[in-house]
Amino acid sequence: MMAEEEKAETGGWRFFPHWVLTLSALMVLVLAAAGVLATLFPVPDDAPEMIPYPDDGENIPGPEWVFLMFWLPFWYLKGRLKKYLFITALIPIGIVVWLILMPFYHKIPFDRIPGLKGLFAKIRGMKSGFIKSFIFAIPMIILGLALGGGIYQSGHQAKVLGCDSCHNPAMGPRMAVPPVDVAKYYEVERAMQIGVGKYRAGKSGGVDESGAQIYSDSGGDAGGYKDADWQMRHMYEPTFTW
Repeated sequence: MMAEEEKAETGGWRFFPHWVLTLSALMVLVLAAAGVLATLFPVPDDAPEMIPYPDDGENIPGPEWVFLMFWLPFWYLKGRLKKYLFITALIPIGIVVWLILMPFYHKIPFDRIPGLKGLFAKIRGMKSGFIKSFIFAIPMIILGLALGGGIYQSGHQAKVLGCDSCHNPAMGPRMAVPPVDVAKYYEVERAMQIGVGKYRAGKSGGVDESGAQIYSDSGGDAGGYKDADWQMRHMYEPTFTW
């Protein structure tokens, strides 16, 4: 009986009903936001009766924005910069490590830093409430802002609604239906496309001294046909990269 009274005095929240109701209300808001966005920006799926333009969808939020953020290095790190593509693996690892360390954030002895001892002592002495919770949530807020900025920066220019312009049954085989043997397609046909069209279908890396276009990896940052960054270029410039 005494233990329950002491717990009530500390104002601690229990998993049920406090956290269950709070998180349930939050998820209702998330689902409502998804429903509103889906209603305002529906995917044009009436092809071939109503075919969208290839460039439709720029600056319209879509789930593609999330994974485009992890594809973004393929857009910039090409040609002589390909050696830095290992960053694509380090970023998710860094995010996971950050999330793992967050529960221990409040145990970091920031008050030992000169000039901050009084400030952190005052924060630790505050009663539980919105302000104290906000201060301790600052690292997660920073992470959320960074992820949100990365998602917007990498996704807003993608033409996420224009896929049906070309990828529909009216355009013939393989434009709407994937290959029967996907493994064979990538190992044989896709490899042949890369070998034959290498550096010829992508953007050039500039011009040489004579004014001729540079397409080689040694002379510029040109992208190759169906290479690693082809899909990224196709999402950003579908009418140029196809």
